[in-house]
Formats: sequence, structure tokens, C-alpha cells
Amino acid sequence: MAMFMVQLDASVLAVAIPQISADFGLPVIELSLSITIYLTMQIALLPISGWAAERFGAKAVFMLATAGFAVFSLCCALADSFWPFIAARAMQGAMASLMTPVARLILLRQTSKEELVDAMSIVAMPMLVAPTLGPSIGGFIVQYASWEIIFLLNLPISAALLFAVRKIVPGSPPDATRRLDILGAVLLGGALICLLTGVDRLAGSIARPLPWLLILVGATLCLAGLRHIRRHPDPVLRLDALADRSFRTTVIGAGAVVRIPARAMLFALPLMFQIAYGFSPILAGVMLMALNGGDLLAKLFIRPLFDRRGFAGPVMIASFAGLAALTIVAVAGQGPWLPTLIFVALLVAGLARSVLFTGMTSLTYATLDQETMTQGNVLASISMQLFAALAVSLTALLLGIFTQIGGHQEPGLFEYRGALLAIVVIGVLATLLMKPHMPKHLSHLSFKEDD
Repeated sequence: MAMFMVQLDASVLAVAIPQISADFGLPVIELSLSITIYLTMQIALLPISGWAAERFGAKAVFMLATAGFAVFSLCCALADSFWPFIAARAMQGAMASLMTPVARLILLRQTSKEELVDAMSIVAMPMLVAPTLGPSIGGFIVQYASWEIIFLLNLPISAALLFAVRKIVPGSPPDATRRLDILGAVLLGGALICLLTGVDRLAGSIARPLPWLLILVGATLCLAGLRHIRRHPDPVLRLDALADRSFRTTVIGAGAVVRIPARAMLFALPLMFQIAYGFSPILAGVMLMALNGGDLLAKLFIRPLFDRRGFAGPVMIASFAGLAALTIVAVAGQGPWLPTLIFVALLVAGLARSVLFTGMTSLTYATLDQETMTQGNVLASISMQLFAALAVSLTALLLGIFTQIGGHQEPGLFEYRGALLAIVVIGVLATLLMKPHMPKHLSHLSFKEDD
């Protein structure tokens, strides 16, 4: 339920951004920070979640994070201006960064090895269902009620979670011997926050000095952090797994960049549908159901597909098919057939995304040994969240650039088309660069679902 709530909260907001921006009296691209900061805080605090669970007890940390998530959800609903809303979203992300990994840890501790596969399958379902239903739920709420309800929904869910955990989950003794690399956590967390916030703020105007200052500070902190963790005997984050070529390709190379178009769609398309195409919030949400529905549908045949057709071929075809579908959505003309065309294109994009992401996630762990698997898992989780946040910031930046080129105050059809086509070009280049690193088969590997 915790993972469902976190995923639902992340997926419903994009549909509501036009209404929130109107209430705050701001351009829609300014609200990209509400998504970027949420994801960024999840990344920044992810490395310390395991330490916190051991140091203070997993049950205590989870209950505190759940209560905090509810409190800051209420703060989001009560915010009447931009910066209080952003501050509340940042704290929501911080609480979410503790909830999800600690919930997994609690599950692993309470489940026998014989029941682990079934338990993880049950956990995976709400994480798949929430993004599928989220946009439609958000569209319905925005059209017939108010965007504040989106955040108020978290209150009863959090209350039910707290009651269930208090009654069912046994406590675990804290381990006072666990030490935290505080300096490393501060340097790397600060670097991520400054860099991603700086890139996001460039969307308003690339001439503003503050975003560039944030990027400069972030780069400096990043260099200092990397130097620190190489020298520290027990750093907050280990980078040994990056020595593996396949892992490096999918975590910081072309295999990571190739995910950007799929992540960018989740932010750009709800805005484009409502602002440029004039869709209602509900219709915009239904369109995104096709994207996530295609993702769910693909789970039925991914394993047989890789078994019969190998690895490299399906992954490359999936990447290009997803980019082709996004291109169709971007350049489609107006007409009564437009919603049907977009629905079909996004269904294809969802199918392609599932194949691509499952392939990339499987390749991430394909050649790691057991010693580096744990630290590699942390790095891979950070990478997925990092590139999701970067996709939102980059899309907002491109929208800002094309808005200035078009001489408009707000992005319209031209600006959304330009930004999406630029994202497609990035995806094509990343796919071509990724090709030499694609093995033909991964017969020894159990295919892993992307988070």
C-alpha cells in the first residue's frame, strides 16, 4: 500500500499542473519543479534509507516517514502560492525516499525464501497499477473537484497504513553501531539537489544567473563528493560496480539516456493534450492509461519474446518503436480522429517501453558478481530516479527555449512539438550509441522488471 501511494502521488500530479499553475498565476513550465524536486529528494536521501532503518529500526522509520508523508501532503493541499507548495513537495519526496526502500526491507525480513517470489509479485502489482490508474484519477478529480483533493487522498491511506503496521509488523532493535558517512551524504545529496534544480530553473530563462549558480555549486559539490567517497573507508555510496561495462552503459551511459523519452512523455503529454490539443483533464488521463496499459500488457509476453528472438533485436526495435510512436503523437494534426490516433500510438509506446526498460534493467545486472550486486542495486535505483528527474527538467528547459523562439508567453502546439521532437532526437542518438553494447542473448539471466 505504501508503494501504491507513492507511485499514485507521482502519477496523478502531471494532469493537474495546468490547474495548479492557473491558481498560482504562473506559467505551466514553472510547475515542472514540483515533479523534479519530488524525484530529486527521493534520490538524495535514498543512500541513507538503509542506514536509518538499521540505526533506528525499520518499523519506527517507516511509521515516521508515513506520518510525515501525510503531513506534507496536507501542506501541499493547503499551499496557496508557489514556494510553499514546492517546499511541501520536497518534504513529500524526502518521506517517500524512506517509505519505499524501508517497506521492501520489512517485507524481506518477514518473508521466507520459499514465499519471496510470490510476495514480490504481490508488491509489484500496485506499483504497476498505480501509474496506470493515476492519470485518470487525477483527471477526474481536477475536472469534477479540485486539485487539492489529489493530496488529501493520501491522508486516509496513510492512516490505514500506520494502523496496519502498528498492529502487524514486529519491531526491530536499533543498531547503534551502524555509522553513516555524513559528509558523503551531504556532498552528493546537495550536488543532486543543486544540479537538477538548476537545470529545471533554466526553463524560465537561460539568462537568469541563479540557475547557473546552482549548477556551478552542484558540480563543485559533486566533484568534492566523488573525491571523498574514493578516499573514505566506508562511503555512503560505492562506485565499484561502474567498472563493469554493461552496468556502466545502463546506469550512466547510453542505456540510461535512452530512458529519457519515455520519462519525458509522462510530464509533457498531459500538458500538451490539455493546452495544445484542448483535451479535458479526464480525456488526457485516459490517453495516458493507454501508455501504462500497454506497459502492463507487455508483461505477458516479454519473457517468451526474449527467449525466442534474443536480446539485442527486441530491445533495439522497442526503442525505435517507442520513439516512432512519440513522433506520431507530436506531429499529429487536428481532427475528430486525433484521440483515437493518440490512444493507439501511446498503446504501442507503452508496449515498447516495457520491453526496453525490462531489457535495460536485466542488462544492468547481467555481469555483476555477488560482491558488487548490492552496491550496484543502490546505484541502479539512483540512476533510474536521476534520469526520470532529468527528463522532466530537460523537457521543461526545451519548452522554455522553444517558447522564447516562438516569441510566446506560454508554450503552445509549436513549442510542445519542438520539445518532443528534440527529445526524440536524443532518444535516437542514445539508441544508436547503445547498439554496440547490446549482447545478442542473455540466456543465463532471469529478466527483471524495471521500477
